Amino acid sequence: MSPRFGPDYILYRASTSGTEGLRKLGEGQKHTELWNGRDGRVVAAPAIAPNGRQFAFPVRRGGVTRLHVMNADGSGVRQLTAALDVRGSPAWSPDGQWIAVAANRDGQPALFKLPINGGAPVLLVQGFAVDPVWSPSGRFLIYSGADVGTTFPLKAVAADGSPYPLPELVLGRGARRVAFLGGDDALVLLKGDMSYKELWVRDLKTGRERQLTALGRGFTIGDFDISLDGRELLFDRSRDESDIVLIERPK
Repeated sequence: MSPRFGPDYILYRASTSGTEGLRKLGEGQKHTELWNGRDGRVVAAPAIAPNGRQFAFPVRRGGVTRLHVMNADGSGVRQLTAALDVRGSPAWSPDGQWIAVAANRDGQPALFKLPINGGAPVLLVQGFAVDPVWSPSGRFLIYSGADVGTTFPLKAVAADGSPYPLPELVLGRGARRVAFLGGDDALVLLKGDMSYKELWVRDLKTGRERQLTALGRGFTIGDFDISLDGRELLFDRSRDESDIVLIERPK
């Protein structure tokens, strides 16, 4: 689940015995376990640093979720802050200095950015705002607003916390993951109904859209990522299957 492109590896969540941990797919198709879910469940997608040497991930343990940082080889694990009960996936800034994440602080939801070298969280958005994505230029972030029925709006905020204009964009439930393609204007997103979605790219300036995938019904895309050069898509998907089994009752 939740695959992410590194410079020479793929990072993903994996479920073992009902708990979610972190694994890395590296050279020679070798899968390495970096975090075991028994130490706390990794409840959302990780965020890889621009240089690929570190990544951040949320771990739920004892009823709260904290943000952790780890080196790409699995060493140097540390909790970034104890002040925030994290919600959703984090996002690493293009300059490598900040991590944006949604969290509850004193029971109130908000979006923050955290300095990677320590320091107090900086408030970006007060209110419900989850799964931020940093624009390639670093000037602004896009995030998901609260659900309204089966839909939710995408919103934006400047990196300094000031308002940032974004054309009206409403997506369906199950499509919170978005990613930039190339520059700040092309946004890859999931579109479709509750049970079937394809990947599309939308021009934020013109509003024009084009379809990227045509996988057809029967498969559900859960999460995705785009390679650093913008030439490859990486995604997880599930397919509903069922068997009919006859069990004969003893006489």
